[in-house]
Amino acid sequence: MIEQRSRFLIIMTMVILNLLWASSFLVISMPALAKEAVGWHWYNEIYPEDKKDEKDNKNKKENTAMIQMAILRQTVREAKAKAILYPTESNMRTYLILQNFVMGKANMFTHAWKKTLLDYPELDYSILHPTQNSAQHVLYAEAYKKENKAIKSFSEKYGLFFFYRGNNSLDQALASTIGDFCKENNISLMPISMDGKNIEVFATSQINRGHAERLGIKHFPALVLVDPKNQKVQPLNYGFISGSELRRRFLQVATNFQEGV
Repeated sequence: MIEQRSRFLIIMTMVILNLLWASSFLVISMPALAKEAVGWHWYNEIYPEDKKDEKDNKNKKENTAMIQMAILRQTVREAKAKAILYPTESNMRTYLILQNFVMGKANMFTHAWKKTLLDYPELDYSILHPTQNSAQHVLYAEAYKKENKAIKSFSEKYGLFFFYRGNNSLDQALASTIGDFCKENNISLMPISMDGKNIEVFATSQINRGHAERLGIKHFPALVLVDPKNQKVQPLNYGFISGSELRRRFLQVATNFQEGV
């Protein structure tokens, strides 16, 4: 028992000494490296002495922590590799000691994370964006209502231009989605063929006679909202899109991409 405890102390002492040696080397080297630094404007920037010292100390601490983390990771990997190549009880014990040390640090990090969020709830992203299934159902229902409102608002003023290529298989597949979507939401639809070929799901289509060029449309398939009364044009989507994504896109455009992301 005494011998095992002695081995444990020797191993941990070696790890700590390695960490301290690397940290001290970094701290000693920093001033010499800093002398060669050049400012953003090609001259050495002058800082007030107190601010410069504060900045140097902060960089030393941050770099020291990163170096220590790198050394710790390398030490654990080396111990694991040694235990795999030479699976003795001594090597396995060394690896498990280091692995348990790392796991303990991870648990401490998790506990500190949770406590910090309790003390500073404004930092908790999950308050506004919960991930639980029951909460997600509520959020989906609210988003669906907002999407319906946005779609209805656009359908009252805008029509939808669908620029497509009749010989393109993706455009053909998208045509069914666009046609059904516009029927369900009472949106005026004008399909415009770029290559002169009509897609069967549309009763009628226009052939592009400068429509795309006047609107600056260069990528296809393309969905464009058009307000004929006020002559306003709003691109809605380029490329393939599903029905659910199309609903979300109406909300995104209506809120200038503040919602529905």
